[in-house]
Amino acid sequence: MLGLNHKLLGQLPFEAVKDRLPEGATEAFWLAVRGNLDLLSEARLWHTVTDGTLIPPVQEEEQDFLKQAADLLPAEPWDTTTWKSWTTALREQTGRSGKALFHPLRLALTGEEQGPELRDLLPLIGRTRALSRLVPGKA
Repeated sequence: MLGLNHKLLGQLPFEAVKDRLPEGATEAFWLAVRGNLDLLSEARLWHTVTDGTLIPPVQEEEQDFLKQAADLLPAEPWDTTTWKSWTTALREQTGRSGKALFHPLRLALTGEEQGPELRDLLPLIGRTRALSRLVPGKA
């Protein structure tokens, strides 16, 4: 049943759900998260990720990497190309790739192991929130 609901939510336009989304949710938000929802109520979690206060898990072994990531974070305005340009610069500086590159960033930025595409979430999270999650106290 959840599979069917997941498929249905992934196809719904913003207009069909906007009155049931968290206050302040935009069409860009809906388009970014809808493919990762089994239940509409799960949109609240992702709205906290993009618009709220989030304390990501501490990644002791990744602190130096996350600081490098924060130092390379580009200036705004951001769009869906920002993620790729940022992670490319980070890959070139650190030599990391694949899971070693992406997993610590996802965990720091969203507090989650998996979820919507970060290319779509990053512009919604914004630079100030991203900095505060990568290196707490930096923003």
